Amino acid sequence: MKFDFRKIFLKISILFLSFMIGFYGSRFIYFYKTENKKETKEYRVFEYFTKGENAIKNNLIEYENNYYFYKNNKNNYIYYSGLLYRILYLNKDSVYIITDECITNLKYGKDEKYNTSNIKDWLNNVYMNNINKTYLKNNNVNLLDIDIYSKIGQEKSFIKNKDFWILDNDKALVITEAGIITKTSNYSDFLGVRPVIELKANTKIIEGDGSISNPIIIEKRNIKTLNDLYIGEYINYKNNNYRIIEKKDEYIKVLSVNKLNEQKIFSNYINEYSLKYKNDLGYYLNNTYIKELNENDLVKIDYYIGEYNLDYKETDSKKIKTHIGLLKVGDYFISSIKNSFILTTTNDNIYTINKNGSLYIENINKKMDIYPVFALKNNIIVKSGTGQKNNPYTVGD
Repeated sequence: MKFDFRKIFLKISILFLSFMIGFYGSRFIYFYKTENKKETKEYRVFEYFTKGENAIKNNLIEYENNYYFYKNNKNNYIYYSGLLYRILYLNKDSVYIITDECITNLKYGKDEKYNTSNIKDWLNNVYMNNINKTYLKNNNVNLLDIDIYSKIGQEKSFIKNKDFWILDNDKALVITEAGIITKTSNYSDFLGVRPVIELKANTKIIEGDGSISNPIIIEKRNIKTLNDLYIGEYINYKNNNYRIIEKKDEYIKVLSVNKLNEQKIFSNYINEYSLKYKNDLGYYLNNTYIKELNENDLVKIDYYIGEYNLDYKETDSKKIKTHIGLLKVGDYFISSIKNSFILTTTNDNIYTINKNGSLYIENINKKMDIYPVFALKNNIIVKSGTGQKNNPYTVGD
C-alpha cells in the first residue's frame, strides 16, 4: 500500500491553518473587545437623571435649581423599600418621590387641617415604621403638595390615579381620577393615601433605567427568609400569589392577590367576624380554606374587628385570635380587594370595599368576593424572585 504524501501533507496543512486562524482570530477578537470595551460608569440618582440625553428624554423642567418630571413622563420609576415610586422632582441634595399607587384608603379627619388629621397619624405611625430609612434624606413624610402638582403638569401629568388626598399648605384637597383638583366639605370621604418622601440625591444606582419594567434600584439586599422582605412585596406560596401587608418580630402577614373561586356570605347571624357558626365566613376560612395551606407555616394572630367611624385606630377596640382573617380599615392595599368584605363593622352591618375601591356598607348575608389574609412564620426560606408583581419571591416547599 502506497502512502500519498501529498494528500497527507495537504490535510496536515489545512488542520494547521485552521488552528492558526482559530487561535489568532479568537485572540484578535478578545483584544479588540478589551481595547474597545465600553466604560461602565457608576451613577448617582441626581447625576443619572439630569445628564444631557436623560434630561431631554425625561422632559425635565428646571426651575430654581429643581428638576421636575413634566407631564406624562414614563421613565421616573424607582423601586424602594418594597414599593414602586415615581420621582416628582430632584435637586443636588434630594430626590422627592411619591408612591405609584394608593397604599391605603382612609377618611381624612374632622376637618381640613393636615396636622391633626388621621392621614398624618397613619403616615407617621404606620407607614414610617415600615420603611427602610437608610437612604432617606430625613424622616419626613407628607402628601403631594398642590404647588408641586402644578409644576409637573397637573391633570396632564403622570400622577393620575384613583381619587386621593393632596394638600394646599395645611388644607386638604382631593385629586380625582381624571386629575382634577377639588375641595370637599365631607372629610369622612374614604380616599387614597400616597406618601411623599425625600431620598438622598447622591445615592448610588445599582441597576435599572427608570422604566416601569426596569425601575431604578438603590438598595443592596441579602435575602434569605421572609424576615428579609418588605411590606408591599409579592410572594408565591402554595401556587398562589400574596402581598405582604404587615411585618412583626415572629411573622409576616399577607393578603391573597387572587379572590376565592366562589363568593361567600359574611354571616347569617352576626356582623362580627367569628368562628362559631358553620355557615359563616370565619368558620369556612379557618376550617376548609386552611387545608390549602401548610398549617405548620402559619401563626395565630389577633385580627381587629372593631367599628370604624372616623379614626382608623377605632378598629382596635375588639379582636379575635385565629389563623385566617381579612383586611380591615387602616391596612395596606385595602382598595385592591374590590367587591369584597373586610373585618370592620358599623352598627349592625359590615363594611365592604366596592367596585370603585371605596368603603361601602353592606348586608352580612350578601355574597361577595373573598381575599384571605394570614400570617406566615418569618423564618421560611425565600428561594428566588425579585418581589415585584411580575416576579414574586418563591417561598416554602
